[in-house]
Amino acid sequence: MNKRFIYFAAIAVTLVCAGCNSVGPAALESGRVNYNEAIVRTNDEQLLLNLIRLRYRDTPFFLSVQNVTSRYTLNYNGNVRVPDPMNARIADLAGTGTLTLGGAFTESPTVVYRPVSGEQFILELLSPIPPGNIALLAQSGWSIERIFLLCVQALNDLFNAPSASGPTPSSAPQFEEFGDFAELLRILQQSRAIEIATTETGDAVLRFFPNSELIEESRLAKSLLGMDEASNELVTSQVRQFEGAWMRTRSPIGVMQFISQSVEVPEEHFADGIVTRTFDEDGSEFDWSEVTGRVVSILSQKERPDNVFLAVPYRGWWFYIPDSDLNTKSTFSLLSMLIAMQSGRIQNTGVINTISLD
Repeated sequence: MNKRFIYFAAIAVTLVCAGCNSVGPAALESGRVNYNEAIVRTNDEQLLLNLIRLRYRDTPFFLSVQNVTSRYTLNYNGNVRVPDPMNARIADLAGTGTLTLGGAFTESPTVVYRPVSGEQFILELLSPIPPGNIALLAQSGWSIERIFLLCVQALNDLFNAPSASGPTPSSAPQFEEFGDFAELLRILQQSRAIEIATTETGDAVLRFFPNSELIEESRLAKSLLGMDEASNELVTSQVRQFEGAWMRTRSPIGVMQFISQSVEVPEEHFADGIVTRTFDEDGSEFDWSEVTGRVVSILSQKERPDNVFLAVPYRGWWFYIPDSDLNTKSTFSLLSMLIAMQSGRIQNTGVINTISLD
C-alpha cells in the first residue's frame, strides 16, 4: 500500500476522533446552561403575564415544560487523493497527495409542553397557604413583613386588604393597621425578638423574645394583636371563632390577585372600561400602591422597555419589572417559591404538545 495514502488516512482518522472527543463536552457545557436559562426566563414571563391577566379579569393559564430532549449529530466526510504509482508520471509521484475534510454539526431539540390543569391543581391554587409554609419561609431568612403582607389577609382584628385576594374591588380595602403591624414584625425579626412557628396541629404560633432595646415595639405589636403585655406567645387558629386568636392566610391564587393590584394600568384602559377602578369613601380614586407598594410594583409603558428583569406585551402595552427593582424581584421570587411549595404534589394533566425544532 502506498505510504502516502497510509499517512493521509491516519491524519483523517486522528482529526475525526479528536472532533468526537471535543464536541460532546462542549455541547453539554453550552446547551445545558442555555436551556436552563430559557426555561427559567419563560416561566417567569408566563407568571408575569398571568398576573397581568388577573388585573384585567382575564383567565390565567399555565403551560409547563414537561421535557426537553436534544440530539447532537456530528457528520464528517473526507477525500484522500494519492497518485497511483502504476499509472502516474514520475513528476506526479514526486509531488504530495491531497486531503480534503468536511463536516457538519447539527442539533435537533424536542420540547414537550403540558397544560397545568385539573381538579387537583385548582384545589391547590385555591387552598389557603398552610401556616407551616409561612413559618418555614420566615425561618429560612425571608422577611416576615414581606411574607405577612403577601400571604396573610387577616390576623385577629387586623385586616390586610382581604378584598384584594380576588378580582379588583371597586371600594378601597382595609389595610393600614396591618401594614404598621407587619413593619413592626420586621423590626423585631431583624433583632431576633420574634419568631413564627407551628403547633403539632398545624396552627401558627407567634413568639416574642425579651429585648431591652425593642420594648416599645414589642408592646405596640402585642397591643395591635390584642395580647396581654406580659404574654410572649400567641397561638392562632385557622378558623375564626367568637373567642381566641385566629389567622387567615391567602391561597396562592389569592397572593397572585394581591400582587396583580400593583399593576400600573394605562389610563386609556381605564377609559375603555376594561379594568376596574377602585374608589375611597370620599369618591376619590384609590391608589393601590398604598397597599402593595412596600413589596411589589409592576410598571407599564407603550414602547418596549430597556434594562428589565422581565417584560411582557399585553393589549398593546408593555408591562415590566426593572432589573434594578430588587424589592419587586424578591417578591416575584417568593411568589414562585410559594406556588412550587403549594403545588409540588401536582401531576400535570391534559394534552401533550410536542414541538420538534429540527
